[in-house]
Amino acid sequence: MDLATRIVDYMKAKNYAVFSGEKNYNIVYVEGMNEDGTLNDDAPNQFNDCRIIIEIVGNEPKIVNHWQATTEPGAYYTYNPMNEDGAARIKFGQYQAWKVGTHGNSEPHEALIQVLPVSIHRDFNKDFKRTGDRVDTGYYGINQHWGYDAPLTDIKNTSAGCLVGRRRQGHREFMKILKSDRRYQQSKDYIFYTTIIAGDDLIKN
Repeated sequence: MDLATRIVDYMKAKNYAVFSGEKNYNIVYVEGMNEDGTLNDDAPNQFNDCRIIIEIVGNEPKIVNHWQATTEPGAYYTYNPMNEDGAARIKFGQYQAWKVGTHGNSEPHEALIQVLPVSIHRDFNKDFKRTGDRVDTGYYGINQHWGYDAPLTDIKNTSAGCLVGRRRQGHREFMKILKSDRRYQQSKDYIFYTTIIAGDDLIKN
């Protein structure tokens, strides 16, 4: 079974929203997955997650494109959290929470901006894991932006908990596809869904 079908079957099993039809895109992040669909050890402070856009036409899921990404904060913000309760690490699941907007101060760029609540784990013990961490739900500026071409093995200060595509060019490709989505074309206020999956759970199921 190909990766797109495995992901869609997993989403259906979890009763997540799955969108079919041309240019009705599904945004998915798989944590601990390489671009070729194999799993990695999900080591901290690395761009070792995968950002994926899936389209389902005629019941055939296909990956439109995919990019190196991180769904987790890097070492900088884990050890120097913006919130005294710990860095934010998004809770696995699906959220409808993002609109097209602008991210960043030093290098403002088009991104998906959080506009509705999402759930996060607070990494108070700074162990780079969700296990046992408190869950909060709310508005935290968990945006989907670019990672400033940071090294593959060093997130640096590019993520304090956002969903970050490593390369600027890859992120531009991501945004161009999403802005061609039928629903966004119909309304610039469209709020995008995004699904965040643990790679090991995907493979297990």
